[in-house]
Amino acid sequence: MKKNGIENSNDSVLHSGFENGGTDFTRELSGARPSDLSHRNEVTRKTLIRTALGGAIRYTAMLLCFLVFLGAAGYVASYALQYAEKQQLNEYFSKIASGEIKDELVSTQNKSLRATENLQLGQSMDVVGPGDVPILEKKEYNEYFETKRSQFIGKWRLYPDVYGWIDVPGTSIDYIVMQAADNNYYLYREYNGSETRYGSVFADYRCSRKALRNRNLIIYGHNMNTARIMFAPLLDFAVDEEAFRNQVINIITPDGLYTYELFSVYDTNAGYNYIQTTFKSDEDFLEFCEKCRKKSIFQKDITFDKDSKILTLSTCTVRGDNMRWALHAKLIGVYEG
Repeated sequence: MKKNGIENSNDSVLHSGFENGGTDFTRELSGARPSDLSHRNEVTRKTLIRTALGGAIRYTAMLLCFLVFLGAAGYVASYALQYAEKQQLNEYFSKIASGEIKDELVSTQNKSLRATENLQLGQSMDVVGPGDVPILEKKEYNEYFETKRSQFIGKWRLYPDVYGWIDVPGTSIDYIVMQAADNNYYLYREYNGSETRYGSVFADYRCSRKALRNRNLIIYGHNMNTARIMFAPLLDFAVDEEAFRNQVINIITPDGLYTYELFSVYDTNAGYNYIQTTFKSDEDFLEFCEKCRKKSIFQKDITFDKDSKILTLSTCTVRGDNMRWALHAKLIGVYEG
């Protein structure tokens, strides 16, 4: 009996505990409605959606930040590279001027048709006296000419593609000018043929090596705007009218010094033939000059006649592969060495 009593007692306690606990659970369960269970599931789904959406937003934001960081790092690296290359380029041209760089003799094969060209000079023009555009006296021109010619004459003797030198006073444009049998060779090559992202300043292959033979002498250069080198400073004349109105451009060849007065600057589609080199008649040439003058951002009173010579500088823009900046200048002074 005792055993049974204990067993009964234990059974009574266990049963009583289950019953008490079960009473609360069953009461809550019996009182629950289907909508309560559905609501709980909906809350759980919303929580999961919010959690997933929040995670997606965080990861997207992190990814965007990472991409922005990569872009900024790439820009800084590119700028640093261009700055370093600019310093190297400046040092390179300084060495050319001082004669420190020694070049090997070029092979006969590299001495293209430029080496055998022996065109006669065209009719000389008198040096224009001082006027609205400051012009140096002949004695000063002579000194200037000899100094500039010494910067490239050694290269000219070794590398027949050397055309001369361009100097735009007041800017960093002070470069050797090349000329090949086409307008592609020096796009990404230095004077010695080695590859460079800056390319070279070069004359149009259709232009005569004798500056005075060209009614329109055309010279190209890259617009390396980030590093402000090559032809990038030319764009200043499109926004600074005072600089535009008082600017001259000097072209130096082995034969002489040719000074041009800037009279037009504008951007245009590459399809516009602003690099025209031949003209059907004097009237055709004069019409071309007048069109170039009228297209300019800033207007300037200047006249042309059948004996006028002009210089065209061409560089790219940032508005597309087919857009160009064009600058035109009229020959106003000649010193023949």
